[in-house]
Amino acid sequence: MNEPSQKAGRAGLQAVEFEPLEQPGKGRKLPISPGYLVVIVVAILAASVLLYLFAARAVIFLPEPESAQLDVSGISFNIGNNYLLLRGRHEVTATAAGYHDFSEQIEVGPERTQEIELTLEPLPGRLNVVSELEDVEVSIDGEAVGTVPGVIADISRGSHIVEFSKHRYFPLRQEIEIEGLGTTQDFELSLEPAWGQMAFSTIPAGAELLVDGQSMGQTPLTTEVLETGSQVSIVARGYKTWEREVTVKAGEEEEYPTIEMIVADGTLDISTAPRGASVTIDGEFRGTAPLSVPLSPLSAHRVELFLEGYRKASRNVSVEPEQRSSLSLSLTPIIGRIALSVSPADAEVLVNGARHGTGSQDLSLTAREHRVTVRKPGYEAQEFTLRPRPDHDQALDVKLLTLQQAYWSRRPDSIASPVGTPMKLFRPERTFTLGAPRREPGRRANEAERKVTLERPFYISTHEITNAEFRYWKEEHTSRALRGNTLDMDTQPVVHVSWQEAAIFCNWLSRREGLPLFYIEQNGLVNGINIDAHGYRLPTEAEWAYVAKISSDGETMMFPWGGDQYPPVEVVANYADRSAAALLSFSLSNYDDGYAVSAPVGSFEPNARGIHDLGGNVSEWISDYYEIRASRGDPELDPTGPVTGSRHVIRGASWAMGSRSELRLSYRDAGMDRRMDVGFRIARYVDKANVEP
Repeated sequence: MNEPSQKAGRAGLQAVEFEPLEQPGKGRKLPISPGYLVVIVVAILAASVLLYLFAARAVIFLPEPESAQLDVSGISFNIGNNYLLLRGRHEVTATAAGYHDFSEQIEVGPERTQEIELTLEPLPGRLNVVSELEDVEVSIDGEAVGTVPGVIADISRGSHIVEFSKHRYFPLRQEIEIEGLGTTQDFELSLEPAWGQMAFSTIPAGAELLVDGQSMGQTPLTTEVLETGSQVSIVARGYKTWEREVTVKAGEEEEYPTIEMIVADGTLDISTAPRGASVTIDGEFRGTAPLSVPLSPLSAHRVELFLEGYRKASRNVSVEPEQRSSLSLSLTPIIGRIALSVSPADAEVLVNGARHGTGSQDLSLTAREHRVTVRKPGYEAQEFTLRPRPDHDQALDVKLLTLQQAYWSRRPDSIASPVGTPMKLFRPERTFTLGAPRREPGRRANEAERKVTLERPFYISTHEITNAEFRYWKEEHTSRALRGNTLDMDTQPVVHVSWQEAAIFCNWLSRREGLPLFYIEQNGLVNGINIDAHGYRLPTEAEWAYVAKISSDGETMMFPWGGDQYPPVEVVANYADRSAAALLSFSLSNYDDGYAVSAPVGSFEPNARGIHDLGGNVSEWISDYYEIRASRGDPELDPTGPVTGSRHVIRGASWAMGSRSELRLSYRDAGMDRRMDVGFRIARYVDKANVEP
């Protein structure tokens, strides 16, 4: 557009005021009047008040004291202590002069009207005690609170027992009502004196007088003494101290009888060589020297000294008041002589613990009791108590034993069990062979040879346990009978016992004698052994074989009667003989031992080691579990068998056996349960393990 045209356009335009066009279908809004708004607000407020009044509960607070000022958290209306509160928890605080501030949460419940008591704790009070006396001790209700005069603070409101006490005054006990509420109340205290006046005089005058340890001056003197008692002491140089507890009624005056002072003792120091002499003075025993004794002065006293093995000594002595004198005497010994013979010749001799040379010698000793010891390394020392006689020479012969000799001297060759079973001591210290050679007639597969060494000494019973001995433990036991032939006589060996019963019987014997148990029991059954124990037990297989088949010269025997001849030509033991033919499927037709079943124990001669019935009568339970194994090189030392197993070894023939194999001393069997021909004998170690002879 060109410039003339632009100018023409600007000249043709004019500004006008804008007016909106009316929209069709929409009318104007009517204004709300102020009165109408007021009505609405009032209606809402009224509804809220009505709703609050409906939901609120009337709560009446009963404060103690009544003057307490209350404040309740949350929305509430109140007239005095009557509140309208909504249900739920509210914090209530209260204050009152003379009381601790109160603050507590309360729970407004569903009840329309509720009463709640509020008790404010009163503040403690103070007691101002006024007194002319100082340092009076005070206790309230039995508890010390300090001294007065002064103020006693923090005393709870109410009645209290208040006690006042001071030395040399009568105590006062009074009930006082404490007002509390933070107030202070006065109390005037006055205590009554608890003393009177006592006049003292002494001969001689001028002695120092002390009352309860405090010096009051010199006699003659009048001083205060308590009605409850005062400790009065009078001290004068060269005289004994006079002491008494003296009383005078309070407020009164008294005169004590004139006191005549006693001259002080002197002291006598007595010593003797040697020490320990008994001392009597004027016939009264005063102790043993060295000692110091007080004596009355300026008079003679008879001192006598006595010591066993020494002559009596006596002296007359006197002492000066408060002075020390001494008496020292050497006592004269009374000598006796003892000719001491000692073996070995170089053994050391001690008298009363002091070395007295070596070997045989003549001892010159005082005539009293002496302790003489003779000792040498490797030997057991011997100790004697001797009393030499001065009028008669004595002789003593001492022969020391080696430690091993001494060990065995205290261990008898034979003992008896608690039920009387005789037992014999064995000290094998020998290596030998269990089992039998392969070519031995009658040998069985379970008799493999193996070497063992026995070193631990043991006792073993000389006969099998009898019915009578077993019934000490199990009174009701019966060994029964076989076709009218009894096995149950008291002297017959007990049978019909399991291995468990035999082992537990051994533990019972140990308990009777107080020995450690060899068998470990659990729930009434044996399930292990204590190898260290020396209580009663069954023999080990090695021990049984040693006493049964090893002769004194170390030879191994095949049969109890010696040699290899079978059957025996003489009666040596109880086997399956012709008297038992009707009872057994096999018997020795040309052998008659006189017993169809078991015989009384010890009916036949013992073997060379003094043990009965190892080769007959009844077979015997052994402590070891049963196993079959050959030698494994070096000999086993004191074997006790496998640790576990299902059966135990049975050794020895019985009255029911007669074959070559069964009568051999190497014969082995096994089992666990009762049999009519199996019994047992007992054994035990001499000592616990590792006790060396």
